[in-house]
Amino acid sequence: MPGPATSIANVPLHDVLPRHYVAAEDDLRRLAHKLDTHHSAANRTAWHWYPEHADCPPVSSERNYLLLVDTTITLINTGDDWLELTLDIAWRPKLTVNAAVEVACWCPQNHNMHQVREAHWQVAGRHDLADAFTASTAMLTDVLNSGPFDPCAWRVWAGLPHAPAARQ
Repeated sequence: MPGPATSIANVPLHDVLPRHYVAAEDDLRRLAHKLDTHHSAANRTAWHWYPEHADCPPVSSERNYLLLVDTTITLINTGDDWLELTLDIAWRPKLTVNAAVEVACWCPQNHNMHQVREAHWQVAGRHDLADAFTASTAMLTDVLNSGPFDPCAWRVWAGLPHAPAARQ
């Protein structure tokens, strides 16, 4: 897993994207740059890429989730609790753009994290990829612009248990 990189500028998208989707590279870079440079995301972004997953996997199942590129914007991380925004392009089993707001899990059975807001867009071509990436960056930018930046507020919204009082 190459990375992390703090900017999409350091991600070799031409090596990561399937060859029929490489023409969307400029659009993806332009959109991702807006996330990288957003004042609420500054110095909080980590990009990873997986060129070995560029080709569609020969065996597909609903359980497959092969990342091509992903980013995490860590808004809060206290060591015990966190709030992150994530965006990725992955085979699921079809090529899909995914975006989410994630919080630490405080359920009796630890799930590690919960996606309290998520969206997925399957893509069939370079234009679909650019459109899906546009929608995903818009979703994350909306959170960056308006918050909340408190994981507890997102847990309340999603009906999830709160962190133990000593850890909040």
